[in-house]
Amino acid sequence: MRWQIEQRNGLYLSELDWHLDARHPVKRSFVSHAHFDHTGKHQTILCSPPTAQLIQQRLSGERKWIIKEFGETFELEPGVEACLYPAGHIAGSAMLWLKKAGQSFLYTGDFKLTPGISAEPCQPVAADTLVMETTYGLPRYTFPPENEVYADIIRFCRDTLENGDTPVLFGYSLGKSQSILRSLTDQGLEVMLHPTALKLTQSCQKLGWKFPQFLSFDPRNQEGKVVISPPLAKTAEWMKSIRNPKTAMISGWAIDPSASYRYQCDRTFPLSDHADYLDLQNFVAKVQPKEVYTVHGFAKEFAATLREQGYQAWALGRENQLGLAIETQTPELHSTNSEDTDQIPADPSASQLAADSFQRLALTGETLSQSDSLQKKSDLLEAQLASLDAENVSHCLKLLHNPSPADLEELPPKLVKQSLILATGSSESKFKSLYHDFRDNRKVARVLFSQNPSNPSRTLSQICSFLKTLTSAPNPIFKQSLLSEQFRKLSPSEGCFFFDFLCGTSQSGLSADLLCQAIATRFDRQLPSVQSAFLRSGSLTTVSTAAATDTLPEIRIKPFHPIRPMAAKTEDSAEAIIEKQGLSVWAEFEHDGIRCQIHKDGDHIDLYDTEGQRITHLFPEFVDDARKIPQHFICDAVVVPWGYEKPLPRGDLEKRLNRKAEELFLGEEIPVVLWLFDLLSLSGDDLLDLPLEKRRQRLDTLSVTPKIRITPVHPLVGVEQIEHTLEKAATSGSKGLVFKDSESPYNPLSKSPSWLRLPARARD
Repeated sequence: MRWQIEQRNGLYLSELDWHLDARHPVKRSFVSHAHFDHTGKHQTILCSPPTAQLIQQRLSGERKWIIKEFGETFELEPGVEACLYPAGHIAGSAMLWLKKAGQSFLYTGDFKLTPGISAEPCQPVAADTLVMETTYGLPRYTFPPENEVYADIIRFCRDTLENGDTPVLFGYSLGKSQSILRSLTDQGLEVMLHPTALKLTQSCQKLGWKFPQFLSFDPRNQEGKVVISPPLAKTAEWMKSIRNPKTAMISGWAIDPSASYRYQCDRTFPLSDHADYLDLQNFVAKVQPKEVYTVHGFAKEFAATLREQGYQAWALGRENQLGLAIETQTPELHSTNSEDTDQIPADPSASQLAADSFQRLALTGETLSQSDSLQKKSDLLEAQLASLDAENVSHCLKLLHNPSPADLEELPPKLVKQSLILATGSSESKFKSLYHDFRDNRKVARVLFSQNPSNPSRTLSQICSFLKTLTSAPNPIFKQSLLSEQFRKLSPSEGCFFFDFLCGTSQSGLSADLLCQAIATRFDRQLPSVQSAFLRSGSLTTVSTAAATDTLPEIRIKPFHPIRPMAAKTEDSAEAIIEKQGLSVWAEFEHDGIRCQIHKDGDHIDLYDTEGQRITHLFPEFVDDARKIPQHFICDAVVVPWGYEKPLPRGDLEKRLNRKAEELFLGEEIPVVLWLFDLLSLSGDDLLDLPLEKRRQRLDTLSVTPKIRITPVHPLVGVEQIEHTLEKAATSGSKGLVFKDSESPYNPLSKSPSWLRLPARARD
């Protein structure tokens, strides 16, 4: 016989009339484990005892239960022998084995072959037909040893706590949260759990699982604690109760280079409750099936892999191309060995190299990328700069800080990649083949640069001089020729470091604060004066040179050099605002628009977004209106869609920005107003150090126009006035209120926020 398997509402065995992991209510379904995406309010559920207990706590309602212990043989239907085996995914997760008319069948559900620390060990069993999940069915999803990942997580927690921040570990509430918690056993770390993770951890305790001591999350007692939470956005209300959070996502998808960006986390760690690529293959080898059906994730790709190994394999519900038996050659530079992809070939140690050696900086950069401790990073940076003269300190800082967006526009990633291919004698097809496995240009670069000789000879001065030549080259072809020639001269470590720098993908984790601290230490200057100079110039090389010559106070804000904007800290009540700023406060309506700076010097006007990108072309109407204002100025502002003397929905502004450039009359269709709310420079005078009250007095002297206006200030006293004004803000279409300390300078680098915000409450 052949097992008839349909992919609908989970999987359906038509000859038995049983569903497998149905998501919507059915008459009867096998439920492999208690995650919500594998179960539903079915009339009859077949599962293991732990899964039954977990489901009963998560789903309401009466139903019939068929609860079987692992390894207990029973008759599912007349003539159909059945048995459940541990799947190793989460507590209670089970695989379903069936046998009818001499033919056996195994359905894995979600499984993990490598023993985890919060699930029963997976127990593969022989079967003629195997239906398996293949979430991570590509070679690049080969995970590092779990003990190493857990060690990295613990190191991240310790470093974060040492920095005075709160480590927040994201993992799904059932399964991953318990694994993370158990990994912290005997580490001396105090752990708090998000309410959902707390409830399910307590449920697992009732099943007999042992965990280290943990606490319910308490915002009043969170200092020095590690927090475990289900994945949440940083803007989520619950996250706002955590002081100085530093977040880490624990997921198998962390293998992908875009994971930190996708999850909007500070760190990601590759750890999964699912089988990785090697485990998938090992599992099939243990089951020895005659035919395999793959589901979920990279099902089609893994089925093709199994066919290459001689199995009859198909992806359920997918078009399967069996193809021709054409042998494919692996590129000669290709290797999936982690020693070839994640580590740079051995080079001389940093201590053996000259102080101004580019190789020494590259090795320091690699060490910096391996630590989350701010103190360790600071010590490494201080040691790197200590023996350098002033000129080379400037060169070093330039190479440690990611290039500006304008610099990267001159050197697009495609040009850098093509230069690498040319320099290493590779080809576009080889690069694509490597990228297919790693999905990470940085790892591909490490493989390609491994062919370079380890004979470093470049100095920091030579590299910075080359950068000037490269950016001033007349055309892309010439730039590619120059860069490929330079890549040929670099050792593997130097090449990887320089490639990361040019692509803006440095992993050193050096913040502007750390780099400013390093400058202050190296030249024995006061940190606030270094930070003030960097705020105004945005250039570490400029600041370093000024620190060396004791001319930091001479650095002033300049037109068309946008600076970092102030940010407001969100509070949750009027009482919290008064507690921090006093009974009498200054408030402004918070417009729902695009934050920007406007710079005017004569007839030259430019607008910049918060990343320093020029956006003047998006709002040409402001240029003409700004010319009507006689003064020269730099202002903090926001672009707001505006009609009939009230704000329009933010979506209208998005519609305007998404229109094609050639469409006319956009300003007439979706009008905008530029609301000014702070003055940073007036007629060449730098105003950043002045109190807000004096800056506002000068801002009020500017001439307003129909399209450029000044945001009013509302002096308020007490909770009642704040609540009343907040209601007016909501009624008028504003996002809420921003409260500003009238005595504060404009200092975005300050650790003590002088701007606070209170969001408007959603209206029924």
